[in-house]
Amino acid sequence: MSSTLAKIAEIEAEMARTQKNKATAHHLGLLKARLAKLRRELITPKGGGGGGPGEGFDVAKTGDARIGFVGFPSVGKSTLLSNLAGVYSEVAAYEFTTLTTVPGVIRYKGAKIQLLDLPGIIEGAKDGKGRGRQVIAVARTCNLILIVLDVLKPLGHKKIIENELEGFGLRLNSKPPNIGFKKKDKGGINLTATCPQSELDAETVKSILAEYKIHNADVTLRSDATADDLIDVVEGNRVYIPCIYVLNKIDQISIEELDIIYKVPHCVPISAHHRWNFDDLLEKIWDYLKLVRIYTKPKGQLPDYTSPVVLPYSRTTVEDFCMKIHKNLIKEFK
Repeated sequence: MSSTLAKIAEIEAEMARTQKNKATAHHLGLLKARLAKLRRELITPKGGGGGGPGEGFDVAKTGDARIGFVGFPSVGKSTLLSNLAGVYSEVAAYEFTTLTTVPGVIRYKGAKIQLLDLPGIIEGAKDGKGRGRQVIAVARTCNLILIVLDVLKPLGHKKIIENELEGFGLRLNSKPPNIGFKKKDKGGINLTATCPQSELDAETVKSILAEYKIHNADVTLRSDATADDLIDVVEGNRVYIPCIYVLNKIDQISIEELDIIYKVPHCVPISAHHRWNFDDLLEKIWDYLKLVRIYTKPKGQLPDYTSPVVLPYSRTTVEDFCMKIHKNLIKEFK
C-alpha cells in the first residue's frame, strides 16, 4: 500500500515540476496514465483476506434513488439528515460524531428516496486515510451526491472534497467524454478525430494506450478531448454522478453574502439547524435526480395517483417498468 502511495507522490511531484506546453504534452499524458493505473490499485486492493471492502458501511439499497451526504466532519450532515428525514443520527458538536453510514428515507412527490449520512471525509481519503476509502466507495453507488459545506469556509473544503472524489473515479456534474474506443486483435492503433484536437495527437494517444499494453484499437475522438478524458474511457470504471453543493449554517452570514452564494452554480444555501430553505433543496434534488413518475391504472378504475412507479429518466422502457414491479411480469407480458 505505502509503496503505491510513494509512487503516486513521486509522479505527482514530477507532474508539478513539468511545464505545460506542446513539447511536454506527450510526457504529461504518459504520467497521467501511470497515475491512473496506480490509483486503480488503491481503489481495488489486490489479494483477498481481511474484512470486505466496506464492513458495516454499505447499506442495502432501498427506494427509488439514493443520495449520499459527503462533507468534512462537523458541517452539519447529521443535523440535515435528521431534520429532513426525521431519522435520529447522533448529533454532537465534536468532530467525527458519525462513525458508520446512517440511512434515512424521505418520501417526496411519490418517490421513496434513501438518504445516506456518510462519515466525514478528511483530506487524503482517496489515499486510504481515515475511513475515506469506504466512504467514497459507498458514494460511488449513489444517484446524487450532496456535498455539504460550512458556509464560513466553503471554497477550500469544496476543492479538497472534489479532489478526493475525482481521485476515486467519481466525475461530478459531467458527462462521459465523447470518445469511441474499441480494442481489436490486430491492425495497430487507428485514430480518427471528427474535430480539431488541441491536446491529443496520434503520438500521445499511442503512448497512453501503450502504457495500458493496448497496441491494437480504434479510437474516435468526437470532441476536443484531453489526456484525462482518454484515460477515463480506457479505465472504464468512472462513475458520472450529479452533485449539489449544500451550503449550511447560513444563519451565520449577512444577506449580502447570501446573494453572492445564490449565484454559484449547483449550489443551495440552507440552515439545517433552523430548517431554512429545505423546500428549495428538495426541489433541486428532484431536478438533479431526473426521475420519472408513472401512474398505473387498474382496469375499469381511476388511476392511482398516490403511489407512482418511479424510474430513472434514462431507463423508461416498458421492460424497465415491468422489472421494477416484478421480474416475473416481463415473462407473461405480451
